[in-house]
Amino acid sequence: MLHSLMARIIACRLERVRTARGLSQRALADAAGVTRQAVGAIERGRVQPSVGIAIALARVLGVRVEELFEAPAAPQPPFFEGVAREHLAIEPTRTTLPSAFVAGCDVVAGLLARHAALRERELRVLWLPMTNRAALEQMRRGRVHAAVLHGDARERGKDDELERFELATTEEGWLIARGNPLRVRGAADLARRGLRLVNRPRGAGARALLDEQLRRARLDPARIDGYERELEGQLDAGRAIAQGFADVAVGLASVAKLFDLDFVALRPERCTLVVPREHTRSAQVLMLLDTLRSQPYRDDVRGLDAYDVSRTGERIA
Repeated sequence: MLHSLMARIIACRLERVRTARGLSQRALADAAGVTRQAVGAIERGRVQPSVGIAIALARVLGVRVEELFEAPAAPQPPFFEGVAREHLAIEPTRTTLPSAFVAGCDVVAGLLARHAALRERELRVLWLPMTNRAALEQMRRGRVHAAVLHGDARERGKDDELERFELATTEEGWLIARGNPLRVRGAADLARRGLRLVNRPRGAGARALLDEQLRRARLDPARIDGYERELEGQLDAGRAIAQGFADVAVGLASVAKLFDLDFVALRPERCTLVVPREHTRSAQVLMLLDTLRSQPYRDDVRGLDAYDVSRTGERIA
């Protein structure tokens, strides 16, 4: 019910802005590089747009992505025990279709879920945003079919039971308010009075990178305003900075792009799709891998202007 409401809100906004610009659905679709059917489906509230499509439409219409597509915040009940408070995949309210669950905090995981849902009509795909550690834990318990992980995340003693596939490479670094009004240059600045950090939970790659930067700067986390202020997802951290609730965080280049933030790269980041070997021949995973290797998905990820997709879909030895 909640997701149907969100889709209707997005539909009304898109149609209102499009007509105010004097554009037909066809003209908007051509300018954004999408199909007219995609624009029509979004305006009818049938689907929510992928991140790449949202960016393309917002650029053509001359508005920020969040102005056009962000729905009002509302509590979301868990839809199965112990996994996540929310998901962002396209889904019908009632379905008898088989489901594929994908866990991970990167927006490319959400893109993969959306593309698979649109591409494979016989499959229901759900994205569960969570940290590396939580995604590995849910996969270990058999609650998800695949995990999207950052960096060198491993499940101790289980690596020989997992298959890994290249998803994309990007950069991780400092997310900073647009224009860098507080002149943040690195970890040493975090101890300054009045500078507000927002952190990620334990088990997140961004948290580990932040701790590494603090050790190098010889800073005690207790001195940092906001070190204990945790937000669950990458998008949550970016939104907090964009809306003025925080000044800096560690996150991905794609998040900086989405929220129009300044970004200072700290290291390259490899993003992989990890699947238990026992599931690699299942219909759900085969459909996910087919989507991962599809040109529309690669184009959508490339459209975020923050990822290298030259090896997307390759099996990692």
